[in-house]
Formats: sequence, structure tokens, C-alpha cells
Amino acid sequence: MSKLEDLLSKYGMLFSEELGIDVSRKPFQWLLASVLFGMRINTTIAKNTFLAYKRNGLTTPEAILNAGWYKLVRVHGEGGYVRYDGMTADYMLDIAKKLLDDYDGNVRKLDELSKSPKELEERLLEFRGIGPVTVSIFLRELRGIWKNADPLPTNVEIIAARKLGITKAKTREKALDAMKRFWKKNKIKGYDFRNFEAMLVRIGLKLRRTLRAP
Repeated sequence: MSKLEDLLSKYGMLFSEELGIDVSRKPFQWLLASVLFGMRINTTIAKNTFLAYKRNGLTTPEAILNAGWYKLVRVHGEGGYVRYDGMTADYMLDIAKKLLDDYDGNVRKLDELSKSPKELEERLLEFRGIGPVTVSIFLRELRGIWKNADPLPTNVEIIAARKLGITKAKTREKALDAMKRFWKKNKIKGYDFRNFEAMLVRIGLKLRRTLRAP
């Protein structure tokens, strides 16, 4: 087994798959999870909170709006997501409402109506509570599925790519080009570029925790 294959087997599972989400069939569920991941919160707590949404049947825009703010806050508490519970409840309600008002509740329309990756990202950024980090998390696992999903890597991915000798690029655009070239040359059967990115994210998070340790 090569080093890359070993790293992919350890760290390459898609975050959506870890949560039992098929992003091609249920992109709204992945959007919910991405919003939770995008906040400054422990990833385990974010995962537990998404699973609490699922247990409570809050996996559609309509269900979230019908639940209301107090119900969402209780669900956040159930998942251990208490630091931003009220603010995130506001965000989730606003996202659900805008999606229903502007896109008939169909998150796929964000991609279908966009003419470029930039336009898709701009549409996502119009939602209150969705910032650049959440956009990257969300679109990363839709790359190759949605025609306009082609986000630039986050700093976390770039940290890992540099550590592994994949790139020395100083811009996110050049880093993405280097990552794509590396994967095209070294790809492993049974994995795709999204698994490669998930691997880099997990390694980058691990490296960042090490760097922050006293």
C-alpha cells in the first residue's frame, strides 16, 4: 500500500458519508451540516447536532420553519451545540425561509441557475449565516456532482498540502491547481478528488491542533 493510499484509507471518508448523507440526493441535509461545521465549534459537536436535527425530522426547509426558534435551540442543546445555539437557530430559520422564497425550497436551483462557480458561491453568500468557510465546506463535497461546484481550498487544506509536499503555492488558486495536478498523476482506484480533499482537511485540522498545543 502506498503512503497516499494509506492516508486515504485513514482520513479520506467524505464528511457527508460519515453523517449518512448522500449529497447528490439530499443536498439540503449537507447544507445544514455545513452550516454547523462552519461555525467555530468542535467538529464532534457539529456532527452530533446534525444527527439531532435528523432524529427530530428537521431535514427540510419546511420542517425547520415549522419547528421555530425555540425548538431549534432545544435541538442544538441535544447535540451539545450550546455556544452559538440561539444565533445558529436564527441563521437556520433565515436560510430555510430564503430558500423557500427564492428557490422554491430546492437547494439544487442554486447551481442550476448559476452560470459559473463564482455566481454559485455568490448566491450561497447571500444567505445570512453562510460565509466563505461554509461555502467551501458545502461545495467541496459537491465537486463533480454540481456543474459549478469548484471551491478554492481552505487554509486547513493548504497547511496539509504543504506539509505533504504537494504544493508550495502562496495563493488558493495556485494551491488548487497543484492539488488537482497531484491527484491526476497519483490518483488511487476507489477514491476521487473529494476523498483526497477530505483527507487533506482532516490532516490539516490535526496539524493545526498540534501547532496550537502549548
